[in-house]
Amino acid sequence: MHASPVNDNTIKEFPLGGLGGSLLAASAADSPFVATIMMEAVEIPLMEEHRSPTPHLVALCQRDDTLYSWRHCTLAVIDGRPVGGLISYPGEHYRTMRQLTFSLVPTDTLDFDPFTMDDETRPGEYYLDSLAVLPDHRGRGIATALLQSGIAKARTLGLTPVLACDPANTNAYQLYTRLGFRPHGTMHIFGQDYLRMTI
Repeated sequence: MHASPVNDNTIKEFPLGGLGGSLLAASAADSPFVATIMMEAVEIPLMEEHRSPTPHLVALCQRDDTLYSWRHCTLAVIDGRPVGGLISYPGEHYRTMRQLTFSLVPTDTLDFDPFTMDDETRPGEYYLDSLAVLPDHRGRGIATALLQSGIAKARTLGLTPVLACDPANTNAYQLYTRLGFRPHGTMHIFGQDYLRMTI
């Protein structure tokens, strides 16, 4: 896995997985890692296979106005290297950003219609969209720390934290419920049904 440059926009410093680490706001230079997080979240295992995202996806994350913009990403960094990240944002402009985001993605690369799927989030919510941690750093509390930072951001903004959970992913479900999330219906997104979970 490639290293990514990181900035000094420290959100929080704390032990990550027993190691000294920080949560940082991503920079535009982190866009390749942000794209990797996005792909991992939709179960395309770039991290496990030590592959880099396509230049097209990196360009999508380099923009300021897409769902997967680097501006929406918090990184977990250990020894100057990003080891995980969370893409999250307020739901207020979700539909506008979704329209733009998927208008930039070649339609022949998608096996679902992004313009007719359910809304993942809505005004009054803060959506924890995509979460991923490098395989050799999993099981150390990094995902928990990233999610807690997203929950804290939601509360700071006076918004309800929301996320989607694949019902078949029991490990993720257990993590989310441990942090206080509970199922509140389902949503059909990316061609399948997900649990809609809120705190």
